Parts: sequence; C-alpha cells; structure tokens
Amino acid sequence: SLVECRSAIMMSSTQDPFDVARDVVEVAVRKVRHMHKEWQRLLETENTAESRRYQDIHTELSGELQQLAYDLGEVQASIKAVESNRDRYQLSDSQLAARKDFLAASQAALQEIQSSLSSATVQRKLEEDRKRLLLNQQRQAEASKKQFLESESQAFLEEQRLLQKHLIAQQDDEMATLEQGAQRLNQVATTINGEIQSQQKLLDELNEDVGRELERMDVVTKNMAVLLKTSNKGQIWTVCGAAINRSSSSQ
Repeated sequence: SLVECRSAIMMSSTQDPFDVARDVVEVAVRKVRHMHKEWQRLLETENTAESRRYQDIHTELSGELQQLAYDLGEVQASIKAVESNRDRYQLSDSQLAARKDFLAASQAALQEIQSSLSSATVQRKLEEDRKRLLLNQQRQAEASKKQFLESESQAFLEEQRLLQKHLIAQQDDEMATLEQGAQRLNQVATTINGEIQSQQKLLDELNEDVGRELERMDVVTKNMAVLLKTSNKGQIWTVCGAAINRSSSSQ
C-alpha cells in the first residue's frame, strides 16, 4: 500500500515518491486483473446468488479496486508534486509524460474493471441468478411439502390398513365365538330333542300299557257284570275293589 510509501518518503526528503508508488500500483493492477478473470469465470459458470466463492471474490475484488483507486490518487498527487517542483526532482518532459501515461493506463484498467462489475449485462445476470435461486428454493419447498404430504398419506394409509386388519381379526374372533355358541346350542338342542323323544317313547309305552290294562279291566267288568247279573258300574267296581284288597291282604 502507498501508506508505507508515504512513510518511506517522509524518511527521505530527496526520494522521488513516484518510484515507490509505481511498483505498488503495478502489483495492484496485476492482482485485480487476475482476480477479475476469476470473477468473470465464476460469473459465467455459476449461480452468483448461491456461489459463496463468487460472493467472496466479488467482495475481495471490490476492496482491492477501492484500494487501487486510492493508490492512483496518491500517484497523481506525486506527479503534481513533481510538476510543481521541477528543479528539485530534475525530470525531463518525456519522463514526466511517461509518468502521466502510466497513471492514465492504470486509471483506464481500474475504470475498465469497475465498469465491468457494474455493467448492465452483469446486473441482468445477477438478477437472473437471484430469480433462479428463488425459483429453485420454491421448487425445493414444494418438493419438500409434497414429500411430507406423501409421507403423511402413507402413514395414514398404513394406520388405516392396520386398523382394518385389527377390525377384521376382531370380527373373526367374534364370528368364531358365535360359531362356538351356535355349536353348543345345537348340542343342547340335540340333547333336549333326544330327551323329548325318549320321554315321548316312554309316554307312548305307558299309553299302550294303560290301554291294555283298560281292555283287561273292561273284560273283567263285563265278566263281573255277568256274574253279578247287574249293569251297575258302581256295584261292579266295589266288588272289584274288594277283591283286589282281599288278594293284596292274602299276599
């Protein structure tokens, strides 16, 4: 930097300030040109809105250009100092013209790069990159939202599937329980039906026995009626009862 140059000049009042400043400016110009080439490459190949490398070199290049502009101001001041004190520095007109040419060339390089950074083409590229970044961010947000909704939908469907599976299993258990109950009822009904049929058979046999006994009693009463020479059933049953009791007593 020319700050160091000024310190050197103050230490030696006879030293020409341009000699030191020229070397500093030449190095600075080469540096910003090299940085500008890298800046242009990144501008053309990357999205400037999301490229950290582009943003860093843009900031660094802007700082170097600002410093170069300041240094060139110091060079210009040194040339004016020489012009106002020709006797002290003893420069010829051609030497002074050469210094002015160097200053003009350096200022032109500075102006060229500064104009490049702020040109309409660059501004359009920066705006396009910003829009592209916003569009990509919007698409990513929509994709993330879609993925989230799909995930939620899959989770809901899986939950419904498990719930349906549980309900079907529960229904199967209930049907199995009903089937077992129906089987038990059928067994009970079969048992009851068997008992009813058995009782009905006993009743039928009892009815047959009673029928036979009634027939026998009818024969007996008819015979008693002949023996007693009466048709009075009361007398006949009285005699029959007495005979039965006597028979039972003798046994």
